[in-house]
Amino acid sequence: METITIQGKQVPYVRERIPVDKCDLDPANPRVQFLVGQVRNITQTDLDEMIWSKDSVKALSQTIEQNGGVHEAILVQDTHDGRYLVREGNCRTVISRHLGEQGVSNFDTIPAMIFKDALTEEDLAVYLADIHITGKIQWDAYEKAKQVYDLLKKYGKSYDWMSNHLRLSKSKIKELVDAYNATSEFLKDNPAPANVKKFNFFHEVMKKKELREKFHNDLSFKADFNEWLTKDRLSESKQIRSLPDILANPEATKTLGLSGFTDANQIVLKNDPSLESDAFWAVKNATEYLKKLPASDLQDLKAGNAQKIIMLKNLYRALDDIATLSGMRLS
Repeated sequence: METITIQGKQVPYVRERIPVDKCDLDPANPRVQFLVGQVRNITQTDLDEMIWSKDSVKALSQTIEQNGGVHEAILVQDTHDGRYLVREGNCRTVISRHLGEQGVSNFDTIPAMIFKDALTEEDLAVYLADIHITGKIQWDAYEKAKQVYDLLKKYGKSYDWMSNHLRLSKSKIKELVDAYNATSEFLKDNPAPANVKKFNFFHEVMKKKELREKFHNDLSFKADFNEWLTKDRLSESKQIRSLPDILANPEATKTLGLSGFTDANQIVLKNDPSLESDAFWAVKNATEYLKKLPASDLQDLKAGNAQKIIMLKNLYRALDDIATLSGMRLS
């Protein structure tokens, strides 16, 4: 008998290799919970197919086969009927099943930490967060956010506890919860399993104060944003970073809704080349700063500060050279 410390208490378990065919997949597992909601009367075969269909699981399968088996113990609960419910390690269990069915040796049993009734649902939620949010086996962004949401809302953990335990700032926790809520609402109307990946778009929105406040307070923007996602007008989550510039341009905003991000962004870039050119970004920012040159710098120039005068002359010469090379006049 061994023990593990969870929430300050010692929880006992036994470490053994157990038969893979005695393991039942967990329909409450965060990695498949949304998919489970799309299927009535879920069966073990359904769960197996859902997990095996993930590209990340197929990739992990190759690694496990090359390593000659599963070496990291899964976590199971003894259901007192000769079977085990897999609470952590569903992917490794499915991989072992499939490799065993393919005739690969050494996959009929799997190492496991066997818990009985001492492990509560709250203990499990905390343990999974330790492994998959702060630990080395990182879950996908949506799955992490769901676990954070459950700890906060379902198990009543405080922001202080979450911040200290998960090593996340309170603002980061709020971002994840807001993004999870927005994604969950979107999935109610757009339940296709692939739409779980839209979480990253909502997360980017919640990272930017301007967009976050607009999403929460402007129902028309929220409706438009959901429609852009539904119609694939936004194809990559990083495009959200350019959204404020698009929204500031009525023509670009209209184009986003009609034909998508690429065309809308071209309109913005045409009107503001600093957004795609480091050189013109520097010109734009330098111009804005020089318009507001502090009085102390002006006084230094009047007093004949040699180095500051040289810097301005060099700037003037650089601009004059650019004008000459491009065949344009600056005045």
